[in-house]
Amino acid sequence: MKKFSLVLLVLACWSIVGCLQPRTSGVVVENGRLFIEDPAFAANIDLIKDECEKTSEGFLHAQVTLKNNNRSDYKIQYQFEWRGANGIMQKHAVTPWRPLVLLGRMSDEIFATSPLQDTVDFRLKIRRVD
Repeated sequence: MKKFSLVLLVLACWSIVGCLQPRTSGVVVENGRLFIEDPAFAANIDLIKDECEKTSEGFLHAQVTLKNNNRSDYKIQYQFEWRGANGIMQKHAVTPWRPLVLLGRMSDEIFATSPLQDTVDFRLKIRRVD
């Protein structure tokens, strides 16, 4: 009887494992200028607006508006990735990850200015902090 119960337990575990969804970390969701690695998290965030303009000194100023579609607050980190005219990321213009709390059902604006004058575009990278 114990062997039979053990076999049933093993079969039940296998069936549960077979029904589990695969992990989605490492999968990229890119919506224009927004880059989120976790599709499950990305489903809760909308990019409302992304604009950029050159300052009078020649630096690129970016403004992004994100909306949290969930009732829960999310602790995130964001980082701007600046790109030159050739579309390649400017390695000398790396900005640090910055913290932000996206409140439930609210929008938030993020601003940044590129550190190099030859920047022509940007990408905003977001990751959830647990």
